[in-house]
Amino acid sequence: MTNVMKEEKLFVGVIDRLVMGGAERMMVNILNYFVADGKEVHLVIFSHRGALTDLLDERIVIHDLEMLSVAKGMPKCLKKLKSLKPDIVFSGTAHVNIALAPFIPIMKMFLPQTRWIARETNLASMKNKKQKYPKVFDFLYRNVYKNYSTIIAQSKDMQDDLLLHYPSAGKKSIVINNPIDIDRVSELSNETISYNFEDKKINLINVAIMRQAKRHNLLLEVLSKLPLNYNLVLVGSGDEEEHLKRLAQSLNIEERVTFEGHRSNPYPYLKSADLFILTSEHEGFPNVLLEANSLGLPLVAFACPGGITEIIEEGENGFSVSNGDVDAMVKTIIKASSYPFDKEKIIARTRERFAHNIILEQYRELFFS
Repeated sequence: MTNVMKEEKLFVGVIDRLVMGGAERMMVNILNYFVADGKEVHLVIFSHRGALTDLLDERIVIHDLEMLSVAKGMPKCLKKLKSLKPDIVFSGTAHVNIALAPFIPIMKMFLPQTRWIARETNLASMKNKKQKYPKVFDFLYRNVYKNYSTIIAQSKDMQDDLLLHYPSAGKKSIVINNPIDIDRVSELSNETISYNFEDKKINLINVAIMRQAKRHNLLLEVLSKLPLNYNLVLVGSGDEEEHLKRLAQSLNIEERVTFEGHRSNPYPYLKSADLFILTSEHEGFPNVLLEANSLGLPLVAFACPGGITEIIEEGENGFSVSNGDVDAMVKTIIKASSYPFDKEKIIARTRERFAHNIILEQYRELFFS
């Protein structure tokens, strides 16, 4: 009688640190999901700090390189990966992805069976234009990003961007959308907040870091053109906050817009609002839209590159608007504010398309099948 032993695969995530961000949160979700499933999971982290570190499952084996710089810490990272002999190396943030990519051919000499998988977090061509040395990043994306076995794009827009601008990498790409833990969002949405949404007003909301790419300035312009019974709540903070407050004053809408600042739990705000408005220049695959929909909140968003048209099903969970068209956004918000959206249907459809377990099962198939 032959004893057949089940092959166990060693899964190693690589990240710089676990600050509060979509890519970092996704890494935590993936690692926790697989370690709960009985997989051997390790995390190589350049600096074991950040708000999300406490959310890691205690069964994950952590290798802290104690390096604040990814570039300076790469030799230690490679040495650690060589010693671990992983079956799968998963890198989940763009700057770690591109820093690791040039060394993969060398590492394959020592780890010939290892699969190297990256998760892209941006529309790469747009992100690279804003780097300090855009030509260097373009060169790296064209010539070394292809070294990964597979590159996960969050959206079809992201995959198309790779195929168009960096085809050697784009050919290695597959699309897996972001997941949402709907039950957790629902539970957190019941927390009491001090802000009172006015029942007699139409309450618009946006949750985002206040930086130029989010184009809050256009959102304030939109509000200035809406009737006086429309209010806006901005949850988030960032470099643009003071400029936006001055802009609100110059547009004479300061009494209709509330700057709530950063909130670690924005879900009670989403639960109480009437419409979520997104005016970004570009996105990756915005989780906040999924979170809003998971609470039954309809969306009105510019159809910017980055998965917006993949998320919005017109007239079902919201409306999309031609990118940057402020007047069209005003008209669409007015239309949406009286549109008979079915909130329960929005929630059910979000669960059907983006539930945590459904999306992470796609990761399981990629990593372990």
